[in-house]
Parts: sequence; structure tokens; C-alpha cells
Amino acid sequence: MIDKSIDSLFTEWLEKNKDRITEKWIELAKIPSVTSEKADKAPFGIGCARALSYAASLFSSDGIESRVYDDGGYALAHYGDGEKTIGLFSHSDVVPVGDGWLFTEPFSPVIKDGSLIGRGVEDNKSGIIASLCLMEFLRDNGIKLKSRLEAFIGSDEECGMKDMLAYLSEQKMPDLSFVPDADFPCSTGEKGICHFWAKSRTALQQIKKITAGEAFNIVLDKTEAELTYSEALYNEIREKLGENGKITLAAENGAVKLLAKGISKHASIPEGSENAALTLFTFLCGCENLCENDRVILSGAVEALSCYYGGGLDILHEDPNFGKTTCTNGMVKIEDERLMLSFDVRYGDTMDGALLESKSEKALDRLGFEVVYRDNSPGFSIDKDSPIPAVLESIYAEIAQENKKSVLMSGGTYARKLKNAFSLGTSVILPDRKDKLLEMPDGHGGPHQRDERIDIEGFFAAVRILLHYVIECDKIING
Repeated sequence: MIDKSIDSLFTEWLEKNKDRITEKWIELAKIPSVTSEKADKAPFGIGCARALSYAASLFSSDGIESRVYDDGGYALAHYGDGEKTIGLFSHSDVVPVGDGWLFTEPFSPVIKDGSLIGRGVEDNKSGIIASLCLMEFLRDNGIKLKSRLEAFIGSDEECGMKDMLAYLSEQKMPDLSFVPDADFPCSTGEKGICHFWAKSRTALQQIKKITAGEAFNIVLDKTEAELTYSEALYNEIREKLGENGKITLAAENGAVKLLAKGISKHASIPEGSENAALTLFTFLCGCENLCENDRVILSGAVEALSCYYGGGLDILHEDPNFGKTTCTNGMVKIEDERLMLSFDVRYGDTMDGALLESKSEKALDRLGFEVVYRDNSPGFSIDKDSPIPAVLESIYAEIAQENKKSVLMSGGTYARKLKNAFSLGTSVILPDRKDKLLEMPDGHGGPHQRDERIDIEGFFAAVRILLHYVIECDKIING
């Protein structure tokens, strides 16, 4: 199915340009683009605005038309013309970095054994570079599409997609879109995502401070707590901890200080994660010298957090297509002396969103908590009669030498805000690969983990697949 002559041209072009492109990718990854306080012409913070501006400049400096829409927090680049438009959607903002990186500092990207390591190198600055590659290749080789190719670069994908809302209010939505922020061959639907905060009705007494997490969508792998010091409590904790390697204890400035560690995972795939807050709260519930008031509050929190499929909130459910509902916790804090827990719930088509809200609220009420904030974004599924997925599956099989069907996602991408949109990967390991992949310890290497990594050879293979996706779909939407 793929155009062999174009494929050969791409291989030649890539050989000449991949080092230059990788250097630009590294420079983009150096910019700390975690969401922060709003500023002038920076609706999602100075770092996000800097990364957005630099990403747009990568296109314009190579002669590709681009423009930053400062107030909306997004940028657009264009190649070609035509009545129909194919969109390429990616984002320059990243999740918080955390500590405990082993291979490099988060915004000091390095290449090790063929992998690029640093926060955002995959999620999703790789998507921006993939769009840049595609447009540069088409331009350099004089390849004309019937459609106009539009690259969207956002800066608020991780924290609400307000950039996308601005775009949709100001621009015309593409006829077909690709979102290189997922997996191959493509996704044809995404779970609904419900974010909410729950707050204990009763004030804590001995527990004075908790520091844990910065985002809904990362399972907590570190939780710090400070408790009012008493010798009895300190000695009991020290004795109970014994050889426990997951919690450490210190006495400092009139406080008992505890640090619990777990294993982070993206909220959409919590299997294998260990919530550090759950570990700490479970331990403290067994400490007799912690006041009963605080133990009761923590016991409610333990039940709420006990199951990453939602059992603690009475929302266990398995969708025939999307699989199990997931329920994770990414942040814990104390506000007005009350314990606050964040939740990230992802659910399939056959779970009613309003019912999910009602059941979780009743469960939390029983556990001593009330919901104080909620944002529920419904999922979607592509029309089953669409010819696009079969075309993408065929192209992927030809290049990757692997027969895979399109998938339904637990993650949330820009595709959920668009029509006729397919999310896909930014890395694929081809069967003729000779070098071994870089291995990392548990809790490291994934998109929302420490030492986020992407295989460079796999990335350029993914761009090759995206190129043929665009070429074939250009023919389809233009008849």
C-alpha cells in the first residue's frame, strides 16, 4: 500500500537530516514547560509560553509558515493548501518532574544507548518534532498534498486542554486529524476522564503537613508528612518500621517527619504502581499513639485509595470494549486542617458518567469525605463504519511487519476534542533492529515517570509511518 518511491526518498532525506532534527528536539526538551502561574501572553505560565514559542520557531526558521496565538496558548504551522485540512496535534507542556532521576536531570536531556532521556522527550515534544519532520520532508522534496496540512502545538494538554478550547473557538476544525501522543497503529476511542478532589469533613489534629504530588494523572510515588512530636509516637513508629524500606523516619524541629516511597505510573495504566500515600496512611492507621481522630480520617482515606479499579469508591465496572474502570490518586494535601485527596477516574462507554459521580460521592460521604471539585470529560469512539482505521492498520503492518488492530485508549489526548481524529504513537521498534533497547528500573522511563525516555531509532520509524498515514488519508478525504 505504501508509496515505495516516497518511502525511499524519506529514507535518504532522514539520513541527511536526523542529527540536525535530534539537536532541535534536545533544545526543545531543555525548556521547563510545567504549567505555572498565568502571566502576560503566557496563560499557562512562562515556561509553557517559552516552549510554545520555541516550538513554533522551529517551523518558521525552516521557512514553514507558523504563528503563536499567545492568549490562547497554542501555535499553528501550515504546509500547502487545499479545501480540506489534515491536522497534526501535539503539545509542548509536560507533567511535573519529581525527584529521584537516575540518568540525568529532568531538563538536561541526554542520549544513552540510543535513547533520548528527559522530561517531555516523548510526552509530547516528540509529537512536535514528528510534525516538523513531516512538513520539512514534504517541502524539501516538493511533494504536494491535495489537503492543507496544519500542525497544532498546544501548551495545556496535561492540565485541562484550555488551549484546545481556545483553538476551537477561533479556528476551523480539520477534516481529519492525527494526534501523535499514544500508540500504534492508532486509537479509535478514549475513556471518559473524571477528576475530583475530596476533603475530609473532620479536621486533623496531630498530622500538620502533607506534601504529595502535583498532577491528577501521575500515581503518587512520594509522600512526606509532618506530625506533632511525641516521644511515644516517635518510638512506636521507629519500632513498627523495623526493616521497612518504603518509609523513613526522622525527628526534626519538634515534628515527626515521615517519607513514604512508591512506584509511579500514568493514571491510565495503574497496574504495577504503588501509591506512596496509601502506604503511609495504612502504616499510620496502625499506630496507637496517633490520636483516634486522625486514624479515623486516614482509615477512610485508605479505603478510598485501596483499589486502583475503584473498589474503594463503589465504582467497579468493566466495559466490554474499554476494559476496567481505573481510579488513581495523584495529589494529597492539607487545607484548613482537613485532608484532601485527588482522584483520576477513567471509564468506558457503558459506565454512565452521572452514575459514577453519584456512587463515588456516596462512598466518600460514608468514609467521611465530601467532593469539593469535579471535572468530568466524556470519552468517545470513532464511527465503526469509518474506513480510516483499516487503512492505518494496513500501513502499520507493512512497515512494522506486525499485524495489530486499532485500540481503545485509557489515556486522554487532544483527539477527544476533535472530530474524525486518530491518536497514534511516536515510537515503534522495527523487526530488523540490531541494537538492544535501553532498560530501566521500575518506576523509570515511562511518559509520566522519572527518566522519561524514547528510542531515537524508533521515533524516526514512527515518523515514517505517520508520513504514509497522511499521504493515504489525503487521498481518502479528497475522493
